[in-house]
Amino acid sequence: MTKWKRANPTGTRDLFFADSTLQEEVEQRLRRVFISRGYEEIRTPTIEFYDVFSFQNRPIDEERMYKFFDHRGRILVLRPDMTIPIARVVGTTMMKPPLKLTYSGNIFRSNKSLAGKYNELTQAGIEIIGIDNLRAEVECIVSAITALQAIGVSQFKIEIGQVELYKSIIKKLSLTEEDEIVLRSYIENKSYTGLTEFLKRKNFDEKDATIRLLQRLPRLFGGIEIVEEAERLATNKEMKQAVVRVRQIYETIARLGYGNYVSVDLGMVQNLQYYTGVIFRGYANDVGEEIVSGGRYDDLMGHFGEPLPAVGLALQVDQIVRVLKEQTPPAEIESAAVLIHYALETIEEAERLRCLLGKDGVKAELSMCETLQESFHFARKHGIQRVIDTAGDRLAEYEWKEKWQLMKEGETSCVTFKLR
Repeated sequence: MTKWKRANPTGTRDLFFADSTLQEEVEQRLRRVFISRGYEEIRTPTIEFYDVFSFQNRPIDEERMYKFFDHRGRILVLRPDMTIPIARVVGTTMMKPPLKLTYSGNIFRSNKSLAGKYNELTQAGIEIIGIDNLRAEVECIVSAITALQAIGVSQFKIEIGQVELYKSIIKKLSLTEEDEIVLRSYIENKSYTGLTEFLKRKNFDEKDATIRLLQRLPRLFGGIEIVEEAERLATNKEMKQAVVRVRQIYETIARLGYGNYVSVDLGMVQNLQYYTGVIFRGYANDVGEEIVSGGRYDDLMGHFGEPLPAVGLALQVDQIVRVLKEQTPPAEIESAAVLIHYALETIEEAERLRCLLGKDGVKAELSMCETLQESFHFARKHGIQRVIDTAGDRLAEYEWKEKWQLMKEGETSCVTFKLR
């Protein structure tokens, strides 16, 4: 029963010291940005009932959920997603839309072994509920851009896609569900050869305007010129409206001065059944994994109550930390400049001295050692150059200069001693 007591579960890790501090700082900075933009915080349990995530067209496969039972035999899961529990809260409470919500927390998804991905991930994100116009998409993207800027990510792109364009194309084709999945994988992976061979196998007319648009879909990524090409290739009103929404969002963000941070990818068709319109995916130059993901999901809220339009996105904190470490390795945590040795009878004076030094910008900490010699040894080990002894009748300050040298001693009051 003790075989695994020294190991972490697959896909999890421990965070130490500077890495842990950096991750916490990233979460808090993102939180402050979102709150400053008018979002209100919400927290949901790490453990949820399996039923919360058991519905058609859910974005997470059942096989990727960590499931277990409670004492009554009900199936529980470790939260695999942040948005769905928020939809549960909104649908089962008296919250009145429109709502701007922000969250931060860990999610748990079982990935394939040796895939190089963590199974416990930290996300911070936003949800805008009850707004069905493009102001919501614009606000989401701009919020993400300003948040990434605030935490120091210097080079990144947020790609804007539109699943409604792909859905409009598929409506005009007679495909089985299996064929549509294969077709979608070719487009998502930008497999031009695979897509061409697929269309030939299905005997589609390459001269048909819809097929021409479908063939171009994996290549429709870049700037505003991509939107213009898609508008020319669109064959019906539904397709044109889908592309126009992307254009409006792109141009609005560009007018705000953030044009360099956005691009278009109309071949982005992941989680097709979950998303209902514009989708987002963001990447930084330093890592291959996405750091931003989200989009419009107008059908989700209806699973928990009144149907409501909604759009949101999540920032992948773990990947953002990787980006920041690639840009600038995290600074080592500043060690104390002064170690204060004390006896239990003089702890009040020692703590008072630590506070006084802190007010002057000097980082000091209390020693955990019983003897002065042990405190000297601890200070040397941790690079601390000054030790103040408050354990005796008089205070004494020592400084390391090839050996510990007494620099001054005097009053029992730390206030007067510090001023000498």
